[in-house]
Amino acid sequence: MKKLTVNASLFIAFCGILSPISAAAQASAQEGIQKIKTNLENSRANLEEYKKNQNIVEKNITEVQKAKQNVEAQRKVLTEQVKENKTALGKIEKSEKQLISLIAEEKNKIQSEEKQAQEIELTLAKIKENRKKREENLQDYQGQLTQLQDEKKIWNQKDQSLKEMGQSIETQSKTVLAQENEWKLKKKGYDGEISRWGKEVERQEKYHDTYTTLAK
Repeated sequence: MKKLTVNASLFIAFCGILSPISAAAQASAQEGIQKIKTNLENSRANLEEYKKNQNIVEKNITEVQKAKQNVEAQRKVLTEQVKENKTALGKIEKSEKQLISLIAEEKNKIQSEEKQAQEIELTLAKIKENRKKREENLQDYQGQLTQLQDEKKIWNQKDQSLKEMGQSIETQSKTVLAQENEWKLKKKGYDGEISRWGKEVERQEKYHDTYTTLAK
């Protein structure tokens, strides 16, 4: 930033209002006016520089806020997917329990009917027929169970992937929030500097106008 200077000719210039201005005093007043002009130019330059920096900060804040919205949208999609995955897993687990129960039931029936086959020879044919049917059912249920268990593995893998995605989104969210706070703090600093240098420009303009009037 450009520095401001203060000249002792301020007192001489004001004294010129009350007494005739000598050649030396006029020269000193002109020198003071020139330094005030320099201060004014420096103040204006500083003001413009801080305005440019403020514009950059505001643009960065806008980009960070866009990123924040994108993260929130991803979080919403993830929440829906987690809910859907949980529902699907619940259905599969329910069907899995039912099939395991059916398999156990069929196995018990086979054992019972085998015992009946040994005890009742007259009903052996019927029991064998039933046994065949039960074995077919068992094979079918076992196939369904295997298929469900394979599907369960896929859903479990997806569930793990969704959890990892959720952790990634949380990390992104924290990063974006940190960036937003950082840029807001910078903007606050630039706002203060702009206010300070704006007041300085006004003060230097008043000095400039006063010295210009006195030098005439």
